[in-house]
Amino acid sequence: MKNLVQITAQYYENYGFHNGTESWKSKGSQVFNLYADSDLFFYGEEMCVEAIKVMLEEHCDRLNRFEYISHELIFAEPMELDGDKFESIFDMVSAQHCQNA
Repeated sequence: MKNLVQITAQYYENYGFHNGTESWKSKGSQVFNLYADSDLFFYGEEMCVEAIKVMLEEHCDRLNRFEYISHELIFAEPMELDGDKFESIFDMVSAQHCQNA
């Protein structure tokens, strides 16, 4: 059965590219999605990671680079949380924190 595999990679940008040099700077993470047989990861995780690294290398060029950080098998669709409710709760927690400080 194919499941979603979310791959997290470190994204680097070459700031020296336009000057003909290399000056790689970390620019945060990039998530890649892959649908694959989960059994491959259960019984051959090390080989799966090697294959992911090869795939990420294929996305690299002289301007952009991606380095594998981690992966996670996803067996259910992500659940959405309400952003407005979060901000309301955050304001409440923040006010309580200020009162206790």
